[in-house]
Amino acid sequence: MQLRSMAFVAMASLGIVIPVALSQRLVPSPANQSANNSAQNLAQNNGMMHHGGMMHDMQVSSEFDYLTQMIPHHQEAIDSAQLVLAGSNRPEMKRFAEEIIQVQSAEIKQMQQWLSEWYPERDTTVSYNPMMRNLDNLQGDALDQTFLEDMVVHHMGAVMMSQMLLNRNLVEHEPVRPFAQEIATTQRQEIIQMQTWLQDWFNVTGMPGHGPGMMH
Repeated sequence: MQLRSMAFVAMASLGIVIPVALSQRLVPSPANQSANNSAQNLAQNNGMMHHGGMMHDMQVSSEFDYLTQMIPHHQEAIDSAQLVLAGSNRPEMKRFAEEIIQVQSAEIKQMQQWLSEWYPERDTTVSYNPMMRNLDNLQGDALDQTFLEDMVVHHMGAVMMSQMLLNRNLVEHEPVRPFAQEIATTQRQEIIQMQTWLQDWFNVTGMPGHGPGMMH
């Protein structure tokens, strides 16, 4: 299994439900059956849950862990979306970037408020490994394609963390449950949209190239 398919395999191993249309794009059809049949073994044998990089960063062990990790994860998406807003020539991309900035900025404020209220004595500093490539010097099509490729994987990270929190019953304060469910639902839908754009605009099918966090 190639590295570009690992994120899908990890999601399958966690029992995360992925829409059929998306799963067909994420994993090329010859690998689709084997990915579903042996996801758990691949997740263990490849060691992707046990060392640095994107898969390690997706691990959440508590509600506190989820909140503190999701904040810098969201911030990276916001920073990247701001570059798209300034450098893309596509109205669709600009609207998408604006939505990411608006929604995830509000979610960061909510998570910061919860951390302040519920965990006032705890250090919220975390070490975050960037998942996306540097977009500073890109414009137009190059910017759009790189952003979409990396943001698909980035969104999958948020979905995985949210599903871990929910599936492992790590929620300690009930407001976090619908919050995590909304992140997972919204970002799944956005993954499908981004995959459609990648296919329509750049003829990119299957799992897109991975960001720096998956190279470890």
